[in-house]
Amino acid sequence: MGNSKSFFEFEAVVSSWDILLKGFAVAMFAATLATALAIILGLVVALMRLSTVAIYRWIAFAFTQFFRGVPLYVLLVWVYFGLAIAVNINLSAILAGVVTLALLNAGYLSETFRSGILAIDSGQIEAGLALGLSKQVVFKEIVLPQAFRIVIPPMGNQYVDAIKDSAILSIIGVPELMRESQQLANLYYQPFEFYTCAGLLYLIAVVLVSRGTNKLEKRFYTHSAQN
Repeated sequence: MGNSKSFFEFEAVVSSWDILLKGFAVAMFAATLATALAIILGLVVALMRLSTVAIYRWIAFAFTQFFRGVPLYVLLVWVYFGLAIAVNINLSAILAGVVTLALLNAGYLSETFRSGILAIDSGQIEAGLALGLSKQVVFKEIVLPQAFRIVIPPMGNQYVDAIKDSAILSIIGVPELMRESQQLANLYYQPFEFYTCAGLLYLIAVVLVSRGTNKLEKRFYTHSAQN
C-alpha cells in the first residue's frame, strides 16, 4: 500500500511543461491563421451570395452548404489524404489543418457576414448613392463598418470554435496540444494529469479570446458613437 500512486501527480507535467506549451502554441497558430483566412474567404463568399450574378450566388450557396454540412473529421481527412490521391497535392499536416479549419469556418462566417450586411438599413445605402457616391464607396464607408460591428461577437465565437477544433488536428500528426498531451500521457501513464492541463490551457485561451472580443466590441461601439 505504501507504493500506491497518488491521485494527483503533476511532477511529470511540470517537467514536460515546455512540450505542452509548444503544442499549445501550434494549436493557437493554426486556429488564428485559419480564422484570419476564414474571415477573408467568408466575406468574399458573402458578397458572392449577395451578387446580382446568378452563377456567383449558386457557387457561394454550394460552398456554404458543403462546408457547413461536412463533419470536420471527414473534411480534415479528405484535405490531407484525399487531395494527395485525387490531384497529387501533398500538403504538410499543419497546412492541411489550417486549410481545413479555414474552409469550415468560412462556411459559417459567410452566412454571418451576409446577415450583417443585410441588417444595414437600405435607406443609408440609397442616401449614399443619392449623394453621388459609387457603390464601392458606399459599401466601404457606410455598409462594411456597420456590418463589422454587428458581426464582431459571432466572429469571436468562430475563433473560439477554431481553437477547440484544433484538437482534432492530432489525427493527422500535427504536433499541437492534444497530440503532445496524448503522447506524454502514454509515456508517463498519467492521462488524467496531462489531459487536465490541456483542458485548462484550452479554457484559458477561450476565456482570453472571449474577453478580447468583448473589449473590441465595446471599443468599436464607443468609437462609432463618438463619430
